[in-house]
Amino acid sequence: MGIKSKFSFYKDQPLFGLDIGHSSMKVMQLEVALNNRPKILGYGVSNYYPQNAIENGVIVNYDVLSQALHELFSERLIGAIKTRRVACTLPTSHTFSRPMKLPAMDKKDIADAVHLEAEQYIPIPVDNLYIDFEIVYEGPGGIDLLVVATPKNIIDSRTKFLQSLGLEPVALEPTMNASARLFSLADSSSNQPTILIDFGSVATDIAVFDKGIFVNSTVSGGSDTLTSLISNQLGIGISEAYVYKSHYGIGSSDKLDHMLMAAKPMLEALTREVRKIIRYYLERSAGTGRKISQIVTLGGGATMRGFNEYLAEQLNLPTKGLDPWHKIDFGKLEPPSQLARSMYVTVAGEAILRPEEIFG
Repeated sequence: MGIKSKFSFYKDQPLFGLDIGHSSMKVMQLEVALNNRPKILGYGVSNYYPQNAIENGVIVNYDVLSQALHELFSERLIGAIKTRRVACTLPTSHTFSRPMKLPAMDKKDIADAVHLEAEQYIPIPVDNLYIDFEIVYEGPGGIDLLVVATPKNIIDSRTKFLQSLGLEPVALEPTMNASARLFSLADSSSNQPTILIDFGSVATDIAVFDKGIFVNSTVSGGSDTLTSLISNQLGIGISEAYVYKSHYGIGSSDKLDHMLMAAKPMLEALTREVRKIIRYYLERSAGTGRKISQIVTLGGGATMRGFNEYLAEQLNLPTKGLDPWHKIDFGKLEPPSQLARSMYVTVAGEAILRPEEIFG
């Protein structure tokens, strides 16, 4: 579910996914045929660009991102992108997502009720937000919804950027929603309440997935942050710290004590937030008998040695990395390396967005 009501378009045309990250962009187009694995038609990642090209989720330097995307399409694309229609990600850290319960009412009144409720929990005036919602359940006892709100300046900067390049934006949604879609496709255990943890470069997104995104949160710090912490702890340069992190991680090694000491502040903040989200879920699912059964990690930082084992031990939940690629066909295209595939999880989730999700 994303912010879709701003756009008008035709149902039967293909789209490609675009993930605009802190310092790079990824694209992917998939061909989805009934009863077959989605087949990748084209994919690629841009060169790195300065992180200050995007400030608080708002694109502020169109030229830098335009050049990066142009170079991606002209020099770095594997396969082909065959459409100008695009579904684009929003930074989860700058969106507000939570379940909401309303009394039974006419559908025409739901939007007004959602806006009134949103005023109570979102620390931004609703006039500065685009608010979207999905009805999860509707019955005599009331209506359960999932509500997503995003500041207008973040949405508007992306639509303006895309339209300036001659692209047609058809949907915008938080990165975690896109990743959750891929998890739902690829993991047979996705019907169990699950904690999803997306360990990015400068922030880590956390969500409860229970037949859809239940609630999400973000903690500061990611893979780049950890590299800096290791650099400071060991008194070495950033490049050498990156090698240490990649080689040793926080798994069993003669460097374990130093690496854990460096990572401890960030990891403790992460586990505290996960425990808080678990409590929030359990309070609101009381009586259903459903409990968090597992943790699934994704994002480039989640491939670090020892990361999943650390979470499993600290949170007492089975933990594994998301590996969706057995469900997706690269066809004749050369696939990325095993390590590089982690960076394409979110954009693949965006690329498999179905028309009925947009038009529903």
